[in-house]
Amino acid sequence: MLATITMMVGVLFLSILSGVLAAYSNVILLVPLLALYGLFFILAAPVSWIIWIIFWAAFVITGPSAYFIRFTQLQWLTVLMGAALLLPVLLHLLRSKNHIQSIPVSNDLFLPVIFLLLVIFSTVIDHPQFADFVNASRHYLFMWPLMLVFMFGLVRPETLMQLWKALMPLAILQLPMALYQYFFVVKKSTRLSPWDAVVGTFPGDISGSGDSAGMAIMLLIAIMVAIALWRGSKLHGVWVILVVLAALVTLTLAEVKAPIMLLPVMIVLYYRRELLQRPVESIAIVVAAFMVVGGLFLMYEKLHYNDRPALIYNNSNQPSSTYEYVVRALSPDNESKDLGQLGRTTHLVKWWEINVKSGDLQHSLFGYGMGATADTRIGVGELVNRFPYQINISSSVVLLWETGILGHLIFLLILLSGAWTSGWIAKNECIPETHRILLRVGEVGLFLLIMTLPYKNIHFYSNPIQFLMMLMLGQAAYWSRFVSNNSKSKL
Repeated sequence: MLATITMMVGVLFLSILSGVLAAYSNVILLVPLLALYGLFFILAAPVSWIIWIIFWAAFVITGPSAYFIRFTQLQWLTVLMGAALLLPVLLHLLRSKNHIQSIPVSNDLFLPVIFLLLVIFSTVIDHPQFADFVNASRHYLFMWPLMLVFMFGLVRPETLMQLWKALMPLAILQLPMALYQYFFVVKKSTRLSPWDAVVGTFPGDISGSGDSAGMAIMLLIAIMVAIALWRGSKLHGVWVILVVLAALVTLTLAEVKAPIMLLPVMIVLYYRRELLQRPVESIAIVVAAFMVVGGLFLMYEKLHYNDRPALIYNNSNQPSSTYEYVVRALSPDNESKDLGQLGRTTHLVKWWEINVKSGDLQHSLFGYGMGATADTRIGVGELVNRFPYQINISSSVVLLWETGILGHLIFLLILLSGAWTSGWIAKNECIPETHRILLRVGEVGLFLLIMTLPYKNIHFYSNPIQFLMMLMLGQAAYWSRFVSNNSKSKL
C-alpha cells in the first residue's frame, strides 16, 4: 500500500514538473522526465503488456511512421522498452530463487554473455568514441532482455504462442501496404532500383530503400507458422491460404531474390524428417516450392527489370534476367562505379584483404569496436570515411569489421545453439504439441537467420527481426530449462 501511494505521489509530482517545463519549452529537460515515466510504466505494468507494445510498435507503428513522415526516432521506443525489460528480469531473479524456472543459467547465457563481453572488449581496445557506443548500443545490447523475459518465463507459454500466431495477420497486412507502395511509390520513382521502396509495414524511406529483406524473412517465417500449424491440425485451412497468397504476392511486389531462394530450403529443413517416411509427398512439396520460386523470378522480370534504366558495371553490361542478377551478386568482382557500391561477396573479399591478408591480427580477430561502421545523426563511425561506399551492408560484414572473426564466430554459435536446442527439445513429448510445432518453426527460423548473415544487416538494424530472433532464442531456452527441470523432478 505504501509503495503504491509513493508511486502515485511521484507520478503526480512529475506531471506537475513536466507541465511547468513544457510551458517554458524546455525540451532537453523533458526527455529524462519522459524516460522516468517509461520507467514507472515498466515497473507497474504486466510484462506481457510491454511485450505486446514492443511487438506492435516494431512491426506496425515505427515502420509507417518512418516511411510516411520520416519520424525515424520512434524506433528508439522499441529499443529502450526492450532494454528496460532488464528491470523486471532482475526483480524476478531476486524474488524467486527457488522458482521452478530458476535453475542454473550458465548453459543458456554463456554464449550471449561471451558475445557481449567481446563486443565491449573490441570497443575498449580501439579508442572508442561516445557516439559509437550510442549508435551501436541499440544494435548490440538493448534487445537481449527480451530473450531473458522469454527464457525465465516472465510471460506465460500462451503468450509465446499468441506472438507466433500474430505473425499470420501481420503477414496479411503487408499486402495492402505493398500494393500501395508498388503502384503509388515505385511506379512514380525514377530510381535505378525503385522496388526497394516496397517494405510493407517495416521501416523504410518513401524516396529510397528500406527493410524489404526483413519483411521478406518475416513473411517466410509466417508462411512456415501457418503451414506447420495447419499440418498439425491446429489451424483452419482458410488461414493458410490467406497467409500464403498474401505473402507470395507481397514478395513478388518487393523483389527480394535471396529470401525467395530460401523458400524451398525452409520447406526441406522443416520436413526433412518426413522425406524418408513420405518420399512422394515430400518430393512433390519441394518441387512445388521450386516452381513457386521460378514463377516469382519470372514475375520479377516482368514487374521490375523490363523498365529499369541502363546501368554500366565495372566489366560488363547491366544484367537482363533474375539469374544474371543472382550470379552478379555472388561475384567477388561485382562493383558499381556509378553508385559507389560493392557486391556482398566483394565486401567480404575486401575485408579479408585489408585485415587478414595484410597481417593485421588485432582487427582481424577483434575488429574496430561497436559502431565503427555506423553513420547516423548522432555520429559517424571510425571506418565510414575510409571507404567511398557503405560498408555495413550485411550482418557478416558488420560483425567482421566491428567484432572481428571471434565476434562473428560466437554470434554464429548463438544462432546455431538456439536452432539445435529448438530441434532437440521439440521431440520431447512433455512439451505441449502446439509448442513443439512452434519450436520446430523456431529451429527453421534461426537457420534462416544464419543463412542471411552475409545477405543483409537485419540481425542488427531491423527491430522486427531482432524481436523474432530473441523470441526464437528465448523460446528454445525456456523449454530447454522446462525439460531439464522436469527430468530432475522425476529423479
